[in-house]
Amino acid sequence: MKTITITFLLVLCALAPANAQEQKPAATPAASGGGAPIESNFRLIGSLSGSKVLEQSGRLTIADPRTVFYSPDDKEIVVYFTWEGPPGQHHFEGLWKNPAGKVMMTSEFDYKAEHRRFGAYFKMLTGDSPTTGIWTLEARIDGETAGSHTFQIATGQRPEGAANAPTRRMLNPSEIYNRGAAASVLIENINAKGARRSVGSGFFIGPGKLLTAFQVIDGAARVRVTGPQGRLIEATEVIAYNRRQDWIVLKVPLDNMPALERATTAAWAIGDRNYVLDVPADGNRVLVETTVIGKQTLTAVGNRINIADRVNRRAVGSPLMNDFGEVIGMIGGSLIPGAAFNEDAAFIEGSGNLGDVSRGTLAIPIDLINDTAANATTIDGLLKAGQFIPALVSTPSVLNGNLARTINKKTDPPQVIDEKSEFSPANAEAVVLITWLPREKRKGQPAVRVYDIDNQLISETLNKKKITVTPNKLSYSLWELNFAKLQPGIYRIDVLLDGDFVWRTFFRMIE
Repeated sequence: MKTITITFLLVLCALAPANAQEQKPAATPAASGGGAPIESNFRLIGSLSGSKVLEQSGRLTIADPRTVFYSPDDKEIVVYFTWEGPPGQHHFEGLWKNPAGKVMMTSEFDYKAEHRRFGAYFKMLTGDSPTTGIWTLEARIDGETAGSHTFQIATGQRPEGAANAPTRRMLNPSEIYNRGAAASVLIENINAKGARRSVGSGFFIGPGKLLTAFQVIDGAARVRVTGPQGRLIEATEVIAYNRRQDWIVLKVPLDNMPALERATTAAWAIGDRNYVLDVPADGNRVLVETTVIGKQTLTAVGNRINIADRVNRRAVGSPLMNDFGEVIGMIGGSLIPGAAFNEDAAFIEGSGNLGDVSRGTLAIPIDLINDTAANATTIDGLLKAGQFIPALVSTPSVLNGNLARTINKKTDPPQVIDEKSEFSPANAEAVVLITWLPREKRKGQPAVRVYDIDNQLISETLNKKKITVTPNKLSYSLWELNFAKLQPGIYRIDVLLDGDFVWRTFFRMIE
């Protein structure tokens, strides 16, 4: 076999210089001891291989990501790693292993990482007759295995159609911000009295096609869009929607609004760097650099992207973009339709542990959006079809509410026992306790309704007698419920007073 030349470059940021390194012949690895394995300090975020590495907008990218290379056409192979680990001085090694598993060359050097995230690429000059088969590049940092990448070397000419793909240009943060902001608008949720209930965001994905989260418009009597120069446009037509997946495409005739380009299917991976436009206040958009830290799979509604950063609720409906300014997702993806987006959130209790994530924010993958779905309607049509969750009254009569296993009726006031939001057929008994403290005197018949996650009424329990609730005076209502016949899933409980929705919570049934 002819000699193979291998080089190694470490890049902490795109402008970091290459570091001195020492090339050594392969050495036989020392036998490992019998102790328990130690968790690595370095987390591999990802790896890519190709024939060329480029610097764009101060960052590095592989020009033609692939895992199969052809001799003699491909003269060099580049493998790029990205890690997360402790900053400081580290010793790096790269071990190239041929198809027989033999280490052919080791490259090593010392480097001081200034940040927790850093990257490196290895370059191999294949020569005239490299060994064909599956190769592996193993990376080590401070003696710890820090990931590996496999690729194939084959003989013959590169097949037609396997030529290097055109290199997409990575955008700098300013370009990503400008592109996203130009296509984005604010969306107002207006109630029947003409008052603004809440504000969210949306962005154009085609001429007249405004994408936003369903939760942004849920319960609205009217939907109003704030376009360029503060122009207000009422959106009444719906092109397509999916309430469970939490997206809706509105028809908004705003001329000359640029549309954002969608990324290809599965164009994101754990550890990817992405950008979102947060909206701390009306008229204020800020670019947030974030990372994909996980995904949440929901059987009935598909995946959710979990990003590392939290954003303001005005940013629900904003685009999640990659380094190329392409949309990979949209901020939203509520796990419980109708839970805690608008002003009702102050009166919705017990839903945080069911419909929220413990870290970061959820986003809806862009490939879930089907703007050609045959379910066009209107905002009023959604309301009449029962797709909206009724709004809670703006003047609350409820001091607090509780969903629990049981209650101690001997105490004054009554005390709930084992407050919970999860039940099973074996433990299906529950109580709802409402403490009334209205701002104005009210008289009416209280009721409790149970709905499924699709807003379909399951049951209603009415009090036999009307009650009177008085300002500055505490009073109580109690309902005993049994959930034994409910299927596994998430459900909603609404408390009504003379037809007005005054309190809401959610619970889960398990097997």
